[in-house]
Amino acid sequence: SADMGALKPDEEIYRYLLKTYHLKAEECVFIDDLLINIEGAKKVGMHGIQFATAEFCKDELNKLGVE
Repeated sequence: SADMGALKPDEEIYRYLLKTYHLKAEECVFIDDLLINIEGAKKVGMHGIQFATAEFCKDELNKLGVE
């Protein structure tokens, strides 16, 4: 992130990731413990989960159809 001059939660870092790896935002899930970083990812169309516990994260991923 420092190499490209942007840091989370700057939307540019998420756009860079999507473009570089040819990803569709709506097919991506960003997991972080900081809500502000999740909000940045959501602004570009990604799903976001604020990590609390592994079980919570698993449940949230299941809700999104990830098994």
